[in-house]
Amino acid sequence: MISLTAEQKSIESMFCQTTEQYVIPQYQRPYSWGNEQCYQLYQDLMDAFIDNEPYFVGNVILARNKNFDLNGESSVVDGQQRLITLWALIKVLSMLMPELNSLRSALYVEPWEGNGNLPKIKSYIFENDDNSALINIYSFDKAKTEERLKATTINDDIIESKCSSAIEYSLLLFYQLFTNDLRFVNNETELNRFAKYLMKRVSLLPIVQTAEEEKDAIGKALTIFETINNRGMDLEDADIFKARLYESAYKKDQRDDFVAQWVDFKAECNAQRYSVDDIFRFYSHIIRGKQKITSGEKKLREFFTNESFSPLLTMPYDRVLGELNKVLAILKYLKIECRKDKDINTWLQIINEYSNQYPIYAVVTYLYHYSVETEVEKNDFLEFLQSLVRFCLYTGATTSVKFGIYNIIRTISFQKKIESYRVEGITLAYFSHLGRLKNSFALLAYHLCTSDSIPDKYTIDKIVNLRDEEILGSDWKYDNLNDICNSIGNLVVLDLPKKYNSMLDKATYYKTSNVRYVKDAIEGETFTYSNWKRRDVKMKELLLSFFKKNQL
Repeated sequence: MISLTAEQKSIESMFCQTTEQYVIPQYQRPYSWGNEQCYQLYQDLMDAFIDNEPYFVGNVILARNKNFDLNGESSVVDGQQRLITLWALIKVLSMLMPELNSLRSALYVEPWEGNGNLPKIKSYIFENDDNSALINIYSFDKAKTEERLKATTINDDIIESKCSSAIEYSLLLFYQLFTNDLRFVNNETELNRFAKYLMKRVSLLPIVQTAEEEKDAIGKALTIFETINNRGMDLEDADIFKARLYESAYKKDQRDDFVAQWVDFKAECNAQRYSVDDIFRFYSHIIRGKQKITSGEKKLREFFTNESFSPLLTMPYDRVLGELNKVLAILKYLKIECRKDKDINTWLQIINEYSNQYPIYAVVTYLYHYSVETEVEKNDFLEFLQSLVRFCLYTGATTSVKFGIYNIIRTISFQKKIESYRVEGITLAYFSHLGRLKNSFALLAYHLCTSDSIPDKYTIDKIVNLRDEEILGSDWKYDNLNDICNSIGNLVVLDLPKKYNSMLDKATYYKTSNVRYVKDAIEGETFTYSNWKRRDVKMKELLLSFFKKNQL
């Protein structure tokens, strides 16, 4: 039997008039409220207190099993940030007014057996030791709090990095706010009045899902959680996905295995400087390709929680994590291993200069389905990268490129080669207006000019800039100097740091390069109109040869 209840309750009712302990499950994210959130809550409470108006903090979603009356535990599916913050606030008031029984009793539960009370909130979060922080804070008295405040404060600012945990930071901040608030300094009566207001007129809405088995209750509660958060509440998609995977592991009694795998996965994400959401975004394109989807994308959360083919709904957690880790391995390869191959690295550098991320989605999908270990496989990959460059640069810097990328992803997902994307009827004039893709074209022209690999650390310089107009010789003929400044013949890929010097100084500077292409960019002692024209035509002809479809 599954039941759902929702009844608005005061803080006193939530924390004092019940023997339950609020348990934060393993899959939740660590406590993360800081100065902004805690200070805003304090201000909101004070405004409502002054106006003598009730204040609603928000929802809390709880899951309980049939043995709730015996074990007295509720799993907090959503709302742990609010609950822990309110508990820390109550702890501060209790230290300032230790004689108030209601405040003191709100902080703990009495165990059925054994000595010593337990904090009202217990955390099983595996990414951070929040439970030790709760136990530590519960033991604080006024002297200990003031000692910690002194140790963590510089110029009246509490330094978060000096605090032992985010929970300690919140406690110290509330202590500082109350002890510095002139309404309460030497006015225990007013502080007492606020405490009574907090406990009796500030409320939460606990939404309680109960089922025969805890895993069923959690599953239903997660559905409520997702519905609420899909309507605008600030929560990362990764939290939803982690909860769903945790639920899958929970049903198989493999929670510890999931915890170990998730910790390793997230650590690797951090090491590569990707968020979990980033990895799921790449993964979504791999799935879309398999499903032959070429229409516009849905929001990431909607895609993974609502689509019938979502791996979160159709695969066991360990298989999903295996595929996510495969995506991570591909990204690591693109960052590190591919640099060892100058040919592959060159084309990836050109793609990385493109104006959006869509080409990279196609590259990751390709490597997900194909190996590049043999010489034949490497050549196939190079051919794919060149075709991808043609498609993206010819399509232009526009978001509409994504629909072509969707088709490319679908093609490679079924082990088929994409077309070359060579263009009929293209002329030199096409390369006169490069727009936002001028850097990508500059890298491509560099490679076509030299056949050398692009330097790992490169800069792209304009030989002539608008500020040089006054020093241009009489041979320079143009209607709009800006067109020349942004032309392919004026762009140089440097293996040197870019210096914002004048055109007259660049000839000498370029000669210090180790690359012939850079040394020869300026003929003679200065850059002439004829020099630019010859260079511009030469580079356009090379680009034309790369893009043009050969006539039969």
